[in-house]
Amino acid sequence: MSNEYQLADGSPRYGHRTAATAGEHTTPAITASIEEAAGGAAKLSLDALAAAMDRRLRSAWADIPAPAVEALRDDNPEELAAARALVRIHLGSQRQWRIKAQAVRDKQLAGTMARRKAAGRAQEILALRLGLMAALIGPPAFIVATNPDDILKLLIVGAVCIATALVGGHFLTCRARVPVMPNIRGPWLKELREDVVNATLVAILQNKGTPVDPDAAAAARRGWASIKAASGAADLVHS
Repeated sequence: MSNEYQLADGSPRYGHRTAATAGEHTTPAITASIEEAAGGAAKLSLDALAAAMDRRLRSAWADIPAPAVEALRDDNPEELAAARALVRIHLGSQRQWRIKAQAVRDKQLAGTMARRKAAGRAQEILALRLGLMAALIGPPAFIVATNPDDILKLLIVGAVCIATALVGGHFLTCRARVPVMPNIRGPWLKELREDVVNATLVAILQNKGTPVDPDAAAAARRGWASIKAASGAADLVHS
């Protein structure tokens, strides 16, 4: 793929090439993977992202940006841009990252959904949903057809239908026995993305051989380490 992360010949802009060009000496490969954080983040499910958000919100280190990390980003704008480009290659936009995570979650729930379908639960829920839709559409349609000028009655019926939809939706969710969809908030997802960018930035600098203060490197990788810990815990819960 051709992007900001690669040179014209297809080799990585940062890190060591696998083959030396003319006049160059080969150098030992560095074990740290530049794509570890971005590639790992692309494999997370919605449940893992939600767990990572909760863990981050509970962590004191995440209350304010670490000055050492901010300085590291400010001092290396080119590498930061490369880290952002690499993360975008793996995750895409925020919406695309959500879709990837949803696909991972759907795959994890495939066995559960198959059991529900085999037990006839899917057909039951479909019938209940159709019945709920009919119950919600019928009364307002009847009032509009028979007495369209009675606005008060229409408002009252509308309020009752809204309440019925909320109660009915809750009942169907419980009846379906499918894990509830986690709530992924955009600003918090952006914070996780920046954690991935920070870890990628450190990997790029280290692969270039640029000296990085150990404390700054640890602070920059702390977010990705927290994401991995939360993901591991979520996998245990949902396995």
